[in-house]
Amino acid sequence: MQTAAKVLARPRTNEDAPYQFAGMLVVSLFPALFWTLAIAGIGSAVGHTPSPAALMVFGTAIAAFCATIFHALLIRR
Repeated sequence: MQTAAKVLARPRTNEDAPYQFAGMLVVSLFPALFWTLAIAGIGSAVGHTPSPAALMVFGTAIAAFCATIFHALLIRR
């Protein structure tokens, strides 16, 4: 287990920032697209197609939630 002193003493570098950004895109966008398409498909199959604005808000909320969780896990590293 890492102590707070070890974590604070470790230098932060930006050399892996592009990989972290790509990871956040993968973690955020794929679940958001999947669930947005699933909701749109289920809605049209049932006969109550959601509006594009509702799908956009739903997808944005899922992407923001996933990005927040990814960021929290990345900070702990």
